[in-house]
Amino acid sequence: MKRIIIHWTGGTNSVSELDRQHYHFIIDGDGKVHEGNLKPEANLDCTDGNYAAHTRRCNTGAIGVALAGMHGATDFPLTTGKYPLTSKQIDALIELCADLCETYGIKVTPKTVLTHAEVEPTLGIKQRGKWDIRWLPGMTSVGGAIEIGDQLRRGISNAMRQEPNVKIRTSPAQSKEVRASAAQVAAGAGAGVSAVAALDGAAQIVAIAFAGVVCLLALYLMRKRLQRWAQGDR
Repeated sequence: MKRIIIHWTGGTNSVSELDRQHYHFIIDGDGKVHEGNLKPEANLDCTDGNYAAHTRRCNTGAIGVALAGMHGATDFPLTTGKYPLTSKQIDALIELCADLCETYGIKVTPKTVLTHAEVEPTLGIKQRGKWDIRWLPGMTSVGGAIEIGDQLRRGISNAMRQEPNVKIRTSPAQSKEVRASAAQVAAGAGAGVSAVAALDGAAQIVAIAFAGVVCLLALYLMRKRLQRWAQGDR
C-alpha cells in the first residue's frame, strides 16, 4: 500500500453497509473503528473490480479511511448538519492512521497521507467537488484543504513518535506471586552455588553450565508472565 486517503461518509455517525463497501476502515461517532468488507490489500490491484472504491481514479494502492457523519453538511455557508464529526473520531483517526503507516511502511507526506479534498490540488486527479475534510470540530468556518491536511499529518507524525507507555498491571496477589517466584529462584541459585562448590574439575564446569541454563529458563518464564499481565491477561 502506498497511501492513505481520509474521508467522511456523508451519512450519520453510525456505520452503514454502504460505508463498509467503500472504505477499508470507518470510525463511528464514538471513536470506534470498524473494518470494511475488504482488506486494504484488495486495492493493490483494482483491475479485477473487487476493491473498495473510495476515491475517483485514485484507488490503486490507497487505503480508504472514513469518519462517519456530515450528512446534509454544506461548505458555503458552513452547516455541519445533524451528524457533525466528533473529537473522539479525530483522536481515533490519528491513532488509526499512525498504526497503518507503521504497518504498511507509509511515510507521512502530503502525497501519501491526505484527505479527499487534497487529492485534486496535490495529486492533480480531478474529483467531483469533494470537500472532505475541510472542517474539524471546533472550527467556525471551512478551512483550506492543505491546511487541514497538514494539521492531521502533524498529529499522525506525533502519534508515531510516541513510545508506548506499558505498565505492569498486577493485583496484590499477583505481586505476591512474583515476589515468591523471585525468592524461589534466589533460593535455588544459592543451593546450586553450594552444591557446585563441593564438586571438582570437569564436574564443576558442567554443573555451572547447567545451572546457567536453568536460570535463563526461569527468567524467560517470568518475563512471559509479566508480559501477559501487562496486556491485561489475568
